[in-house]
Formats: sequence, structure tokens, C-alpha cells
Amino acid sequence: LRAHHKLANLPQAFQILDTQDQLSAIKRLCKQFNVDEERFPPKQLQWFISGCKEDGLRPGDVEVHDAESRKKVEIYQLYEEQCQREGVVDFGELMLRSYELLRDNDAVREHYRRRFRHILIDEFQDTNKLQYAWIKMIAGLPGEGSQSAILAVGDDDQSIYAFRGARVGNMADFVREFGVQHQIKLEQNYRSHSNILDSANELISHNKRRLGKNLRTDAGAGEPVRVLEAPSDFAEAEWVVDVLSQLVT
Repeated sequence: LRAHHKLANLPQAFQILDTQDQLSAIKRLCKQFNVDEERFPPKQLQWFISGCKEDGLRPGDVEVHDAESRKKVEIYQLYEEQCQREGVVDFGELMLRSYELLRDNDAVREHYRRRFRHILIDEFQDTNKLQYAWIKMIAGLPGEGSQSAILAVGDDDQSIYAFRGARVGNMADFVREFGVQHQIKLEQNYRSHSNILDSANELISHNKRRLGKNLRTDAGAGEPVRVLEAPSDFAEAEWVVDVLSQLVT
């Protein structure tokens, strides 16, 4: 973005807001425009704005269903204008502005496709919608004449970050859109016994849109799996501590 700051409509010396800076900027905005912070808490506005950016949505792209969503979009628009005036970008903006730079400038996009011919993506199950769109932009899909070699590493059964925008469906979409010919499944496990792995295999078999795998081990059956239904998270943690104490003594 600094190399192409004019095309990205940014000052060359733009500053980056961390999450606390972003929250402070939203609070300042709410005070300036008399936003009711009880109805629209700044923290929730921060999540809303970051979520929109992770989905690749500018204010004009966000669907408005009611007065509340309309107000949130208005605040998002004001926040964008404030950031542009002050020459600052948040973390979500870094990715969104980079994606738009590649999307809207053929010469820049082709330059980086030639420069980065081999691409490795790790923890692919944790990518969000915008990150996957950026990957397609910089790598190019097979039908676009791209010569890039791309390797993605991930586990669709370990996608636990949907609450922060991760989209496990990116993995199945990657296999389909990039026409993946070779899937290497790392199914041998070296950490656990088969009782644990068999339980895990049975549990994750109910997940939808799996690419599929079956964990196995040569370590033997091990101890039987114990199941605890605790009335609260505190009770669960207390049980774990008790078991650990018994093992230590």
C-alpha cells in the first residue's frame, strides 16, 4: 500500500490503528455526532465495522433492513470519512484496501502475480471471506491464465474462529475453484491414543461440508474416554483441577 499509495488513495505516511486506537476513534466519532452510546455501544460498532470489512463490504454495499442497521451503516460511513481525512487505516482496512488495489488496477495485479509465483497459505481454515478473495486476486484462478503454484494447509475440523470472521467453507471452495488435483491428508496422529481419536472421529463426522479424514495412531487404545456434563464452565474447570491434583499426588 505504501508503494502504491496514490492508487490506493492514501498518504504515503499513513498510520495504522490498532484495535484500541480504532475503538478510541469510534468513541470520538460518537461524541462528535451525538450517537446514543447505550443504544449503539462503541465496542459493538467496532465489531460491526470490522465484520463488514472482513466480508469486503463498504458502507454502500451493506444491506439495510431496519432503522438500527441504517444507523450503523451511517456511522460506518462517517468512520470511513474520518479515517480518510486523518490518513489512518485499521487492520481490516489494510486487507480491504489491498484487495481493492489489486482488483481495480490490472497492471499492479499482474505485477504481483508475476512476482509471487509460489504461494503458501497456512492455517487456511482461519481465513475470512475477504482474505480468500484477496488470495484469488493475487494468485489468479486457473481459467485466468495464471501460472501461480499455490499450496494451502489447513484442517476444516479445527475451524473455531467463526466468531471473528473465519469461514471454514473457504477450504471446499478452494478445492473446487482452483481445481485441486492433489489432496494430502495427514491422518496419522502421534499425540493421542486410539480411544481419544475414535471418539474425535465419531464426533466430527457430524460436521457439515467436511473434506473428510479419519485420524489413526499406532500408540494403542489407551485409557477409556471419560465424559463429564458440568452445570457451568466454572464447575468444569474445577473438575479438571481436581483431576490434575490427583494425578500430581
